[in-house]
Amino acid sequence: MDKTIHVGVIGGSVNNQWASSTHIPALQRLPKFKITAIGTTRMESAEKSASQFGVPHAFADSNELAHNPDVDMVIASVKVPCHYDAVMATLNAGKHVYCEWPLGLNTSQAIEMNNLATAKKVHHAVGLQARQSPEVNFVKDLVAEGYIGKVLSCHMKVFTTAKGGTTNEASKYLLNHSNGANLLTINAGHAIDALCYAVGDFKELSATIANQIKQAKVQEAGEIIEKTTADQILINGTLKSGATVSIHVQGGISYRTGVSLEIYGTEGVIVLSNESTHAQLQWGDLKVEGMHLANRENSSSLAELTIPDHYHWVPDTIPGGPVFNVAQALEKFAKDIMEGTRRIPNFDDAVKLHILLDLIQKAADTGERQVL
Repeated sequence: MDKTIHVGVIGGSVNNQWASSTHIPALQRLPKFKITAIGTTRMESAEKSASQFGVPHAFADSNELAHNPDVDMVIASVKVPCHYDAVMATLNAGKHVYCEWPLGLNTSQAIEMNNLATAKKVHHAVGLQARQSPEVNFVKDLVAEGYIGKVLSCHMKVFTTAKGGTTNEASKYLLNHSNGANLLTINAGHAIDALCYAVGDFKELSATIANQIKQAKVQEAGEIIEKTTADQILINGTLKSGATVSIHVQGGISYRTGVSLEIYGTEGVIVLSNESTHAQLQWGDLKVEGMHLANRENSSSLAELTIPDHYHWVPDTIPGGPVFNVAQALEKFAKDIMEGTRRIPNFDDAVKLHILLDLIQKAADTGERQVL
């Protein structure tokens, strides 16, 4: 292969808030990539976006984009209900694919996509970019190195102003459960994946899920829409290591918002946090604090820990915020494609997370503890 990977972005419209603010600026700054095609639902917007980004090809059909000989890899950055068609078209064209999380509208779609990706022997990645976060990887290594001794318990909080009683036109689809993108799959899904990546997998769990805010106001038009997604998710369980876990994910909250993961051990504590209103752990800009019991010198206060430079593997030109972890993921995916390795979270990992979220929902629906 040419040393440059030619990329088509399905959902690459300038109006797509995610792709245009993360994938495209990342790809433009990573030397291993060149954007060669933009795909949107309308040819007019595809051509406009391609022109604006300086991209040679524009498509209104994902199948045509995937089969274009000037495309080696496709990024599927569209709404969740459209992931399946975009990914299956790409796989059937024999191209490498990076799909945003959630992989499918449901677990059966995710399994089908994973099976085809395996059969086609292409490289596949899912956008669980918290695993590329310098802070999350630093915490993972601290735990593995015994910084806090044996892990006893974890407590995670994810509180967002979104997915409650107010929304905007672009985000109102997140309040319709049938669209597959909601508080459980997005905010909780990314955060739980990061927790399991850093500390270990669940052995068993119980859950409570509630929709307490039944309607939402759309800011632009003032219309009131029905909300069918949860705004309260509580999970408690035990990891395979024996550590206990409690998680509270809450939408529609306007105070003390953000994410935090507190990991308590026999020798100390680590806290990973961000006081954002969006409560998207995977967006980065996290703070890591720690305390050794042996070194506290009669003080129980935490000290902020410096993230070593080797946890950053993208150019300094990459800005902070959501684009950074996406760039970290894309850079690692490029190495996988070029070197034949598989270090990036892929469709196998996506299926595993889909199944875990299904079990959380089942635990809430039945009131029965689920054993993994």
